[in-house]
Amino acid sequence: MSRSMLVVCAVCFLTLSASGCALTSYSPFPQRVSSYFPKQQDSVRTDSTPRYDPKTEPYTVLGRTYYPLPSAAGYSRTGIASWYGEDFHGKPTASGETYDMHALTAAHKTLPLGTRVRVTNLSNGRWVDLTVNDRGPFVGDRLIDLSYAAARRIDSAASGLARVRVEALGSGDAPGPVYASSAGSGRLYYVQVGAYADLDNAIQARERLLRAGFDNTRIRKVVRGGQAYHLVQAGVFRDLGYARRVLDNLRAEYPTSFIGS
Repeated sequence: MSRSMLVVCAVCFLTLSASGCALTSYSPFPQRVSSYFPKQQDSVRTDSTPRYDPKTEPYTVLGRTYYPLPSAAGYSRTGIASWYGEDFHGKPTASGETYDMHALTAAHKTLPLGTRVRVTNLSNGRWVDLTVNDRGPFVGDRLIDLSYAAARRIDSAASGLARVRVEALGSGDAPGPVYASSAGSGRLYYVQVGAYADLDNAIQARERLLRAGFDNTRIRKVVRGGQAYHLVQAGVFRDLGYARRVLDNLRAEYPTSFIGS
């Protein structure tokens, strides 16, 4: 290479180095990195539709929309309690359970479904613990609608109405689940713990099971030989194996208990 060409190359190199216009470093990433790594807001969901838990989902009755409380923690109110019975017995409740007038349940407009509450009759001090599994009452300014059995426990069934205090015993957990079976047989099983001629004894047995966590415990009335009996059944299960484990846990206290379907 001639001396003149060397001088030209050297000048070019110095010029390009100083300007930085023609020398680039190698990068394995494309120049438009943002097209491969979008900004964070591009991936944020823009759907503003509220998401509700089924036990606190808003609902509309007689043109009015009610927004249940997200939690029952600390809830304590006084007001008027009524009760509902045979006209609704056997019909579905807002929670999906079948209404049983002989079970200790209640309807409330805004407490989360599944909330355990203590209802105290302020005129006599009698109280009952029960589960909110329905919506209502929608008459006047009534606070809570009790099942017939619950109204009997606080001695308000005869009068129809009572001034009560309603106190939440928890934060409002959802009703107990129905346990699925891998076999998918479609059969339902329950654990029967006793048959009582006296309804009050059956209610007391159901209360003990509810306190132990068997939220699907129910009372079923049957007539045998002209005698009415109240069957107390713990849980409703699709998994026979699970029902057997429940039976094993209950036999110590209820030695005559068995699995039915």
